Amino acid sequence: MSSEEDLRGKVNSDILGRYINVKESKPVRQGEFIGVEENKFYVELGEETIYELSPLAYYIWALCDGDHTIEQIAQDISVNASVELSEVIEPLVIVLDEMKKAGLVEY
Repeated sequence: MSSEEDLRGKVNSDILGRYINVKESKPVRQGEFIGVEENKFYVELGEETIYELSPLAYYIWALCDGDHTIEQIAQDISVNASVELSEVIEPLVIVLDEMKKAGLVEY
């Protein structure tokens, strides 16, 4: 597991700060998966609100089970996508921020 020291200089300092502040949080996905069509994943949040998620956003949403920390989710993505953890942090933080604003995850 990479330490915060290893990530400094590789990850935007603002993003890294946000990651450090939430990495122990255990996000819980909200809504219900209702289908996929042509690499677009659809999640219903209430009867009249449906979100279209990219494959990456859907993968992150699906990992938000309330049992795993954001740090564990980052590690999972890093391992399964065969990319350095430092390359995962920024898109993960951005996607989680947007999903939290939309009400698709809570933590």
